[in-house]
Amino acid sequence: MIFILLNFTVRIIGALIIGGFFPPPINEIKMEKIFNNDKRYLNIVVEYFQNYEDVYITDTMDSAEISIGGSYIKIDNKIVIESIDYLKKHGYSVIDKENNAICFQRWSNLDCGRGIAYSINGSEPILQFLTKIEQLSDPNWYYYETDFNEWRRRNE
Repeated sequence: MIFILLNFTVRIIGALIIGGFFPPPINEIKMEKIFNNDKRYLNIVVEYFQNYEDVYITDTMDSAEISIGGSYIKIDNKIVIESIDYLKKHGYSVIDKENNAICFQRWSNLDCGRGIAYSINGSEPILQFLTKIEQLSDPNWYYYETDFNEWRRRNE
């Protein structure tokens, strides 16, 4: 009976992961491939966001609006809107600009996040709860991991 229950549990969890409900974390090798595939759209968004401070977009927001300091504004550039829409449809859940970076979150759970970050000033991005940062193939582009619990253990 225990074997049947364990087998059933493993199959359910496997189906949820394969089905995309709990996608497995993305590593830096896969993120490099994703970056190379999406860099045209990422660069369009980076160029547009450099004119603003503290930008925030989630995958549930309208692709034609952004939050800046808590206020929503409409984007009037069709190419930028199409690029944001493309990124959302291809798994980017949050796009934000803070400190010296524009971040494109590609995977997350309650305490962790992984994605691509662009350094605005050429130095390593400064991100909250950063636990890993690796340069990608293009200058100023990085793979990042954030993990609140690991960050807290390291900084106690």
